[in-house]
Amino acid sequence: MIVGDSISQGREGDHTWRYRLWRTLLGQGAAVRFVGPWKGTWVSSAVWPGDRPPHPARPDDPAHAGAYRRGVHFPACRHYASWGRLLREAKDNIEDAVAAYEPGWLMVALGFNDLAWGVSGPDRLLADLETFVQRARMANPAIQFLVGNVVHRTPLPEHPNLAGDTNAYNRELPSRLSALSTRASTAVPVDLAGVYDPRHDSYDGVHPNGRGEIKIAAAFAAAFAPALGHVRAAVPGQVPAPG
Repeated sequence: MIVGDSISQGREGDHTWRYRLWRTLLGQGAAVRFVGPWKGTWVSSAVWPGDRPPHPARPDDPAHAGAYRRGVHFPACRHYASWGRLLREAKDNIEDAVAAYEPGWLMVALGFNDLAWGVSGPDRLLADLETFVQRARMANPAIQFLVGNVVHRTPLPEHPNLAGDTNAYNRELPSRLSALSTRASTAVPVDLAGVYDPRHDSYDGVHPNGRGEIKIAAAFAAAFAPALGHVRAAVPGQVPAPG
């Protein structure tokens, strides 16, 4: 199950990195099944009650029913990613989501909004991640985690500390995940920030364009490769190109 924010949900008309990951894993011989409450991309015209996204998730929410790029066939499109999602919030409902949808793996890409909106600093975000992992294990003690670090965005004058906070969180993430790992349930870091250049890989300074989708998908595919028994990790050239 992919758990994320707008970077993972995508907007109406996107391929999304989720689609590119699915195509990549199929090409590697993995019969994967993505699970979660939602199927679609973000519909910008949809209105949430109270101007807030619904959490716990409502599968019929119109803001999560957007179409993918024309011609995309994506039967494995289910996910748990929502525009504006916070790790601070996700930690409180992940146990119920794991119990309901029974994923064996969580692919997590959260934390940007927490840092950018000043909800959490790096230390608080790491503490929330620890709670997230622990609560997911309450529903499935053997669940596996692939946890992306936080991508950078192009600078904004109103967020002068964002780059430093992002670097501080990303530096600590691998050691924190190592400490959280157990024999039954590993927590593996995925270096998204190291491959993602917001100047060239996004359409607005943070959300991925086609190149960005490919890079994020390749990073998760490479981290997932050992579970498939692959010695050689996926590289961007093996991920379906923009089209």
